[in-house]
Amino acid sequence: MLELLLIQYRETFGEAFPLLQFDGEPEIEVINVLYDCLSKGLPYDPNRKVERRVHGAPGSSCPDGSPSRKAH
Repeated sequence: MLELLLIQYRETFGEAFPLLQFDGEPEIEVINVLYDCLSKGLPYDPNRKVERRVHGAPGSSCPDGSPSRKAH
């Protein structure tokens, strides 16, 4: 799923998604950010809150599909 979203992001916005900015993050977080960008038709902006959540995607550990994240 991640690979397809990365391809779609490049095709939609004409540039690669800044994947290196998410080094160490769970895959589900990257999927959610990509999905949010593509569904809104807006390229990635680190200041924009991700509103859409992909449920049941790889990397999700909660029943509702939201990632379990420890506080930093």
